[in-house]
Amino acid sequence: MIMDSSTKQLLTYSLTLMFLSLPSLTLAQAQATGGETGQATNASGDDAIYCRPPQQRADSRMMGPKVCMTVRKWNDLHAKGLDVSADGQSTVQVLGLPASP
Repeated sequence: MIMDSSTKQLLTYSLTLMFLSLPSLTLAQAQATGGETGQATNASGDDAIYCRPPQQRADSRMMGPKVCMTVRKWNDLHAKGLDVSADGQSTVQVLGLPASP
């Protein structure tokens, strides 16, 4: 496929605009979902939902998912010396804390 210079310029311009808009789309999505920091919902006490921000996975360059649970579930998990792994699927023992049954 042979392109003339005006087609190449138009393609370059379009791709540049597309790549420049990606950070603003990411920012808008983060603001709509509560941002990248952990955040509790408006519910009160142990029934409030807390979302842990994505964590760096050990087996990939990709970040794991945001993990959301009630504050009660987070507290129960941490009381056992456990935390949700970066992949968001399993639990891991927190270093320095003994795991309880």
